[in-house]
Order: sequence, then structure tokens, then C-alpha cells
Amino acid sequence: MDKELEDSMMPGMLSSGGFLGRNEKLEDVLREDDKTVKKLGLTHEKIADRIAYLIDAIGYPRREGKLIDGKYLVGGIVFRGGQKCPWGDAGFMMPNSNVDLYVQNQETGERLDFPGGIVHLIREHHFYEGKKSPYRVDPELAARVLNIK
Repeated sequence: MDKELEDSMMPGMLSSGGFLGRNEKLEDVLREDDKTVKKLGLTHEKIADRIAYLIDAIGYPRREGKLIDGKYLVGGIVFRGGQKCPWGDAGFMMPNSNVDLYVQNQETGERLDFPGGIVHLIREHHFYEGKKSPYRVDPELAARVLNIK
């Protein structure tokens, strides 16, 4: 793995919270998440598509949320600015990277919190952020909360 890329993902570099936690290795995180997604019988694209669907369905995010498909309470907050992709391939800013969102499954009560830019990171790089990152999206939790099969 590119050491410069990995270093840029540490807390305080491209983002205050970091894409990776200190002492995490990008290659290890990618390998473990890929293994998890395959174990679930899913693809990274399917997970990214489901999250993108919910982001698109709410329109402009609001804190109190909006019920989507009668089952998912989806909401969030919008910030000024945005987040660059660590790989540098999403233009100036990743799409939806200026929002923090949540989805709460109304049947199970489980909740998934995520940054809007995660769709790009999952779809293009199969990256859910590091296990020690405050912005991580656990693929197993995402599949369960969003009923991805």
C-alpha cells in the first residue's frame, strides 16, 4: 500500500477524526472488510447503492428525519464545506461529503450513522473507514440495519 496515502488517512491530516485510527494499516482494513462483505454474500456496490438510495430518498437531510419505505427513519445534518477523497479521484469534494447521516430501522431499533461521502469510498475503494475511525461504517451492521440481502 502507498505509505503516503495511508499517512494522509491518519487523524488530523485530511480530516480531524481520520479515515484510519492510529496504528491501523489500510491494507489490513481493506482485506478484512472485503472478507466480511463476501461472507455476507454481498458486494460493496450493493451496500453503496442501498446507502445512496436512502440519501437520495430523503432529499435535504434534517435532524428529525424522514420515514422512507415505511421502515427507515433517515436524517442528518449538513455542514459547510466537504471532504476530499484520500485517493484524490472524486473531483474537489466527494459527493454528499458535507453531511452526517443516520438510518434507524424502525422494526429493529438499530441505527447506522455515517458520513455522506461513505458511498463514494465504499463504491470506488471498497473502504468503510478504519475500525478505529469515528466515521466507520461496519459492513455487517449496514447489511443488518438496511436489510441488504
